[in-house]
Amino acid sequence: MLYFTYLVKFMRKESEELEVPSRVTDVQSLLEWLRVRYRDRAHLFREGSFQVTVNKQFSEPFTRLEAGDEVAIIPTSPIAPTPGG
Repeated sequence: MLYFTYLVKFMRKESEELEVPSRVTDVQSLLEWLRVRYRDRAHLFREGSFQVTVNKQFSEPFTRLEAGDEVAIIPTSPIAPTPGG
């Protein structure tokens, strides 16, 4: 998982390797899992606030994920979304 702009600050890292549960099969389920895993920062993964790439290709929510895929979350704004807003 690669993070960019304000996500680097809030996640305290530029990247990480994740072991995701078997139920995470596509981009949408990955994002849902991230919102639960990082509950205190779930607002950072709010729909519409970023784009996701899989293996350097822009993806859709239904884009399938395979073991070893490189996923990047790229914010669409330089300003982080606020909790609850």
